Amino acid sequence: MKIEFGTEDTKKHIISQYPYTAGVLSDGGSLIVAKDEKEQIIGFLWSFRRQIEAPVGEKIEDFINVIEVFEGHQCKGIGSALVQKCIEKAISEGVYQVRAYCDIHNRASHLLWAKNRFGISPIKMHDGSICGSFVTFVI
Repeated sequence: MKIEFGTEDTKKHIISQYPYTAGVLSDGGSLIVAKDEKEQIIGFLWSFRRQIEAPVGEKIEDFINVIEVFEGHQCKGIGSALVQKCIEKAISEGVYQVRAYCDIHNRASHLLWAKNRFGISPIKMHDGSICGSFVTFVI
């Protein structure tokens, strides 16, 4: 398996093969892809950078908008490898934190974040129900 940064051509290829990704792979973000030994894309992560307000002043975070490991390739460490590459990039560029949203019903995603040492903060609704979690890795 190889983890690398995607190009515009890589992005176009993913959208052509998986049209539902067009709404998530917008401009201005960072694409990281996982490829198998035949150079076939088997997963990807897309994040975008933004300023956040923090009690100690403005900080920068990378927000992972989507991470996908394609069918037949799950549970092989690919998701973790994509997340770790994203963290490495954030560290090298002085980013404060890496964050994502996780739906409450996505157990596999929660396990991925916990495995990669992300803090998990449940989002509680006014009626007391929990709809999901924000997950955060502070650099």
